[in-house]
Amino acid sequence: MGLLMTARSYAGLGKEERIAQRRHRLMDSALVLFSEQGYAKTNIEQLCNHSKVTARHFYELFSSKEDLLLALYQDIIAQLSQAVSTAVSAPNQSVDKQVVTAVQALVAHYLEDQRLARIGVLEVVGVSDRMEQVRRAAIHGIARVIESYLNALCQQAALPARNYELASIALVGGINELMADWLTRDAPYSLNTLTDEITYLVLAMVRGAQHPLRTAT
Repeated sequence: MGLLMTARSYAGLGKEERIAQRRHRLMDSALVLFSEQGYAKTNIEQLCNHSKVTARHFYELFSSKEDLLLALYQDIIAQLSQAVSTAVSAPNQSVDKQVVTAVQALVAHYLEDQRLARIGVLEVVGVSDRMEQVRRAAIHGIARVIESYLNALCQQAALPARNYELASIALVGGINELMADWLTRDAPYSLNTLTDEITYLVLAMVRGAQHPLRTAT
């Protein structure tokens, strides 16, 4: 058959499988290069060389380098949200234990492989207005996971009923900034210390909500 090999199969792989493999290699290369040398310093030629994907095949999958970053970021955030959601929904655990489990899941997912955090916390900042909108939406999405958890505690009478939206956004923003600080320090403290501090902040908010302050009238 030689040159008459059909489009349906090449090296034992069908067309869709080859496309999926190219996309996977490009995503892997983006994770490596964007985290090691930075998004701004990485060009499409480097991504193609690293992933062994031609420029033509790159543009069949992504319209630009930013689109590749966007796909990678959305994948990271989806996995992070799932990890946190699973942790806070674990049955037969106290509130304190659920918080500890959720924070450990977040840190384990995001910082044990620091490349994920560098993309999600640092490299997506300042890329474009579109990327900033996506980043803000991701922060609000994770905040909604926390808000849903707090609302569930309200239904169990473990917390007073109130709107926890703003508190959840503030908490996610604070955690994000702690991670950015950890990633950019010359001599970062240990992951255990960071985990303990994030746990302390979350528990402080939850326990504080159990005994809300009365504002002066």
